[in-house]
Amino acid sequence: MTTQRQIIANQQNAKQSTGPKTLQGKTVTSQNALKHGFFSKEILLDGESKKDFESLKMEFYDQFNPQSFLERLFLERALAATWRLSRITQMESVLMNHVAKRSFEGKGFTEVLSGYLGDELTLLSRYEISLERVLFRSLAELRSLQENRKSCGQVEIGFVPQNYREEVIR
Repeated sequence: MTTQRQIIANQQNAKQSTGPKTLQGKTVTSQNALKHGFFSKEILLDGESKKDFESLKMEFYDQFNPQSFLERLFLERALAATWRLSRITQMESVLMNHVAKRSFEGKGFTEVLSGYLGDELTLLSRYEISLERVLFRSLAELRSLQENRKSCGQVEIGFVPQNYREEVIR
């Protein structure tokens, strides 16, 4: 049970916490939520290849050829999930390589994985499962919309405008 004295002390301490005051401090704290980038609003993180991402995006657009806002929405969700899944695969490789190096330092593979790094791998696995759900649901919705559009008699014209690739890249 919390005493009245503890409540008062807690309230006084809370008054002192006002957050960062300098521009530098505000810039640093604005990045607190971005730890690994799996659920960030920005798909590309610093150091990731924009060229590779744009290439993947073009493949998605070429394969699925979205015709409506909703089709593009589900395509973009599937694209983002695919990109983030590849990021998880890379991080998993880094962690496993680190585990392999540490296992040569006298610790067994199982011993290393039962600690902090094992927790990290478990977390990566949970993110992977979550992103796979997003990917498969988005693709299912996209396919459903496209099948519905085709069954309603909307005919695809079979050609792509010249500025199609420019619009997709933007």
